[in-house]
Amino acid sequence: MKRRPLFPALVPRRLRRGAAAGARTDAAGLPVASPWRVVVLVLLLALGAALGTGLYESARRMFGGPQISAAELAQLRAEHQRLIADNERLQGSLAAVESRLEIERAAKDQFAADLRAAQKEMGDMRNDLAFFDQLIPMDPRQAQVNIRSAELERQGELLRYRVLLMRGGRPSGEFNGRLQFSASGVRAGTATTIDLHPFSVPIEALAGDAAPVVQPTADPLAVRFRQYQRAEGSLAVPAGFVVRSVTVRVVEGGVVRSQSTVNLPA
Repeated sequence: MKRRPLFPALVPRRLRRGAAAGARTDAAGLPVASPWRVVVLVLLLALGAALGTGLYESARRMFGGPQISAAELAQLRAEHQRLIADNERLQGSLAAVESRLEIERAAKDQFAADLRAAQKEMGDMRNDLAFFDQLIPMDPRQAQVNIRSAELERQGELLRYRVLLMRGGRPSGEFNGRLQFSASGVRAGTATTIDLHPFSVPIEALAGDAAPVVQPTADPLAVRFRQYQRAEGSLAVPAGFVVRSVTVRVVEGGVVRSQSTVNLPA
């Protein structure tokens, strides 16, 4: 059945005649395709393929990730190399900072050691200050020379002494004298008193009371001062003699100016 246009009035007569004339059929009764129709069909297929390819590329760009050109790839590689160089530079800076921290830790430890040493020295100075506080005279009318303190302690076969001397009032000139030490104790079960001399020879050389004690050129027991003087040293104790107490005397020209007795623990 031949199809009729929906609106015959709108179709020009020339087109209608051309359509009627071109509606030829082959021997089987099928319409014969026009060459123009084949061309148009090929163009439509090519256009559809082009559109499909474009749609595919668009979809791939949208959902398949961005495409990187050679220039962009080279730029990314350069950025990667720059980041590697920055990382190496930062690693070097970190090593330098760690080295400085080690140096600062060592300096801190040294400072702590110096602080401990300074604190110990300060403690010693406090002890000396407490010792020298005794220099203040309690009575300006006291004797010309006074033994403000006397300390003795055993050190093996020796006696270590520390004596602080001072002069009261407002003395004029210097005091010249020497110290004398006499010890009371027991030897061979008998109570006795002997003089003690500064240690200058080995203990084994002290055979008894009359054992020779070689004195140095300068008398270690000599004292010479205007206001105060601190004397210290070691005294030799004869073998077999047990010291119970020691009397310290300050002698000037054969005259005893002051004396003090110190008892030693048993």
